[in-house]
Amino acid sequence: MNETVTYYAQRAREYDRVYDLPPWQADLRRLEEQITRVFAGRRVFEPACGTGYWTRLIARSATEVYAIDVNETTLTIARSRHDTRANVRFEQRDAYVACHGAPSFDGGHAGFWISHVDRSRMATFLAAFHSYLMAGAIVFMMDERETEGRRRHVPTSRTDGAGNRYELRRLENGGEFAIIKNFYDETFFRERFEPYASDLVYEELEHFWTLRYRVREPIA
Repeated sequence: MNETVTYYAQRAREYDRVYDLPPWQADLRRLEEQITRVFAGRRVFEPACGTGYWTRLIARSATEVYAIDVNETTLTIARSRHDTRANVRFEQRDAYVACHGAPSFDGGHAGFWISHVDRSRMATFLAAFHSYLMAGAIVFMMDERETEGRRRHVPTSRTDGAGNRYELRRLENGGEFAIIKNFYDETFFRERFEPYASDLVYEELEHFWTLRYRVREPIA
């Protein structure tokens, strides 16, 4: 089990407290509204779903949600949130592994995940993610953004040869973990997502960025 997986397994019970941060509340309400609107009536694939915080919001309007995570500890919490919803299915799977069958989802979501993807594995993740999605599917992603002049509560501990930025995270149990936390701008998304995305719209909120696009027809 790598350090990131171990970190999220141990952090599972305290993870969602980050969504109680007072400065985030206005932006979070906007994200909640957008997610329920974007995925209304759709069959949605969600990798790295964690504790299911965003899954529960997607499920309010989506026809079906297939949510995966490599970590069984966080999935246990996620399942407990959705035990009465028949339109949500959870499975322990690696977000970097492609779909075994034909793409069958017309919606895709990755919330607060892109910043933790190793830069050297971004292409692998994007290929795996889009292998689940049909042409024309709507994708909506969001994550934290780096804001000029605002000091992060968790400073950079180091960077590596691939350009990944690491933060030293401390848990309530005393454990310390060096976790990837990268920040990207609009140029990055337009360049790296170009093979998959059409009608791409990038937006910056006060604390977060959002990305919305339609999946391209595959190139023959």
